[in-house]
Formats: sequence, structure tokens, C-alpha cells
Amino acid sequence: MNIALILDADAPNFPTQASQINQFLRLSELTAESLELWLFSDEVPQSLPCLDGEVAQIRWVNAPRLAETRLAVLEQMWQAFTPRLLLFAGDEGGELATRLACRSGGSACCAVEQAQINGSECRITKAVYGNNLTAELAMTREPWCLSVARSSAASVEIVLGPVVAKRFEPANIPDAEWILASACSPQPAASPLSRARYVLAIGEGVGGAQQVVQMQQLAINMGAELAASRPVVMNAWCEMDRLLGMSGAIIAPEVCIAAGVSGAPAFAIGIRHSKLIVAINQDPQAAIFAQADVGIVGDMHEVLEALAHVC
Repeated sequence: MNIALILDADAPNFPTQASQINQFLRLSELTAESLELWLFSDEVPQSLPCLDGEVAQIRWVNAPRLAETRLAVLEQMWQAFTPRLLLFAGDEGGELATRLACRSGGSACCAVEQAQINGSECRITKAVYGNNLTAELAMTREPWCLSVARSSAASVEIVLGPVVAKRFEPANIPDAEWILASACSPQPAASPLSRARYVLAIGEGVGGAQQVVQMQQLAINMGAELAASRPVVMNAWCEMDRLLGMSGAIIAPEVCIAAGVSGAPAFAIGIRHSKLIVAINQDPQAAIFAQADVGIVGDMHEVLEALAHVC
């Protein structure tokens, strides 16, 4: 089976995109399949990600970072090389996968975690209903255009050096005159949470901004990074780059202590890859306990102070 991996080689988050697709291939046991790497780049690529599978062909194309233009290019590339499965990552991956499937007569799905190919069927797995359930869906119309789920996988190594790649020369690219203006937003710096071995995640139960400052010092004493749920950052009690969850960081530390956190699904998706989750909450019925390996019912400040002395 022919699989095309579509990446933006000039994007600041190029390694992150590559790692997300690489983890998807590994979880789906597709690394042994025939892989092609399609790179958007302003010039001949000078670096490549170290993927688990063997890349049989590398193609690159120069196209403006505009969805309408890149869709036209991808449609021509699909017609020329006919991959059965096309994988996308990053913020624009969902849009490209969905619109390309519509144009090519295929099928699309976003935030996919795994896929299994059986003959003419692609069976995918993804989180649904706010991460409360896992759905398994069958897709039969080819090509299958999938955007992979965000993950906590460490960025793959990017190797510098000469790249043997074939340039694709698109033809008859529409001007998209109906688009009056476009701009690229700057990419935020990588969160320190993505590399942390130990994380102290606090929720609204912390009480307020002053208590968050105390938690920050306590986290430092414990050798952990401080993280927060959405209510904490929305109340401006701490910086937005500390946000965990569906719209924040997705982490995989050795230990995550979730203190004063209710355990809403949007938050839970951010810590589910942790090797050990310790939950602290005064409410014995708090949803966070269903996700925890260790649950402690009590005042988060008292429990954390005791843990800090142990550490």
C-alpha cells in the first residue's frame, strides 16, 4: 500500500508534525508499508526527519502557505502518484485532509489516533464526545485522507545534509482571487511541559493567584514543572503556556500530580499519557479519580506540603 506523508519542511513545528505522524505509523503498525514523503518547501529540502519506516521516495514542491493553493497542488500530486492513504499533521492538517478528500472523492477523518488497513477498508480509532469515548469508524472510499491526533511523542530527530528528492512541478494553479489577504501567525515557543519528567497540575481548587505563586515555588522544590487547567489560566492566575488539555499541552511525564482539578474531559486528554497519575481532591466523587493511578481525598495544600517534605 502506498502512503503519502505530507509535511511543511519550512514550518517552525516541522519536527513536531513529523513526530505526530511517526507515532501514528508506529501505533498503526504501518511502518513496513511503502512510504512517500511529500514536503512543502521554498527550496530543495536540507533536512529530513528520522522516521521509523523506510521512505521509498521523497518529493518536494514550492507552494505558498495558503490552503487553497496547496490543495490544488495536492490534488495534482494525488492524481499523479495515487497513494491510497494520505497523512497530515499540524493545525492546518485537518483542513487539508477534509477538503482534499472532498475534491478527490475519497473520505476524511481528523484527530485520528490509529488506523488499520484491511483490503478496501480503512478502520480508524479516535477520541469522541470530549474524550469520554473512543470511536472505531470504517472508511471505504479511497483515498483515505487523515489528520493525525496531537500527541505527547518527543520530536523526532532532524538530520541535516544533502537530500535526494524529486521536485514536483504543478500546473495550472488557481490564483484564488477571491482571497483578498492572508497572513501567517507566529508559532508559539515549545512549552517546557512537553519535556518535563514530573508535572504538578493545579486546578481551580488552588484558590487564587497568590496561591498559584506558592504552588510554583512548591513545584520547584519538588523538581517539577507547574501546569494548570483552563479555569486557572482563564482567571489569569498563571501564564497561558502552562495550560494542559485539548487546547493546551499534551504531556507524558513519569509522574503527574493533579491537584484541585475536577477532571473534565478536555483536561484529561492532556495527561492521559502520563506513566503515573496522582489525583488530589476534596471531593471523593471528582471525575479526576477515574483517571488516576493513586487517589488522595483531602485538602490539596496540606497534601502537597506533606509531599514536598518527602521529596
